[in-house]
Amino acid sequence: MSSWVGDGDEDDGEDAAAAFETVGRRSQILQALSSEPLAKAELVRTLSVSRSTVDRGVERLVDLGLVERSDGGFVATTAGRVALETHDEAIRAMANVLGAGPVLDRLPESVNPPPSLFRDAVVCTGDLTAMEQRTSLDFDLGEVTTLTGFNGPFLFSLWPEGSEQLARLGDSATLVLSAESLDWLSNRYPDGLDAMVDAGVRVCAVDDDPAFGVVVMNRPTTASVTLVVYDHMGGPEALVVSYDPSAVAWGRTLVAARAETARPYRVDD
Repeated sequence: MSSWVGDGDEDDGEDAAAAFETVGRRSQILQALSSEPLAKAELVRTLSVSRSTVDRGVERLVDLGLVERSDGGFVATTAGRVALETHDEAIRAMANVLGAGPVLDRLPESVNPPPSLFRDAVVCTGDLTAMEQRTSLDFDLGEVTTLTGFNGPFLFSLWPEGSEQLARLGDSATLVLSAESLDWLSNRYPDGLDAMVDAGVRVCAVDDDPAFGVVVMNRPTTASVTLVVYDHMGGPEALVVSYDPSAVAWGRTLVAARAETARPYRVDD
C-alpha cells in the first residue's frame, strides 16, 4: 500500500501547515537567498538580525529542502523560491477574503464563490466612481468583446451611454436581471433598452431579487468576473474583481444557469 494513503494524508497536511508557517517566519531569510548565495555572516548584516536567528532559520529551511549550500554560503532552491511565492499569494488571497467580508456576508448560501476568486483580486467598497479612481479597475466597455451578466444594472447607473456600448456587442451580450431590476431599467432607460434588444442583446428576467450580481467581461487579451453587492437603494456597495480563469469560468457558469430559467424582456412577433 502506498505511504500517502490513509493517515498519511493528515500527516502531509500537518507537515505542509508547519512548512507554511516556517516560510512566513523565515521569509526575510528566504527572500534574501532567492537571488544569490550568501554566507550566514552576510545574512546577519543584511537583515540586521542575530546570528542565532540566522542559524535557526537557515537550518530549518535546509531541513525542508527550501535552502541548500552553495559557494561557501546558502541559496534558495527552486522549491524555496516557489514556496515563498506561494506563501505570498496565499497571504494576499487571505487579505482579499477578509476585505471582501461585505460581499460574502450578503451572498445566499447557495452561492459558493471559489477560492480562486480571491487570488490577485481587486476588492473595493464604497462609491464605485471613487473605486475606479483609487484602483486600476477598468469599467470602460469600449474594448469588451463579450459580456454576460446577472443582476448587473450598475452598468447603467454608472454610464448612461452604457446601453450604446452594449448594443454594439449585439448577440455577444446577455443580461439576466431580476424582475425588479428590469422594471427599473425599462422605466429609466426605455429607449436604450429597446435599442439593445433590437441590436441582438439578450435581455431576460428572473423572479427572485437577490442583492448581488455577477458580470463576466471578455476583452482581446483578458477576461474578468465582477461579483457585486448592492445597498438598500440598489446602488453598488462593494465588489470583487478577479482575472483568474477558473473564477471567470465560475461566473460564466452562474450566469448561464440563471439564463436557463429566465424569461425574455420582449418577445417579438
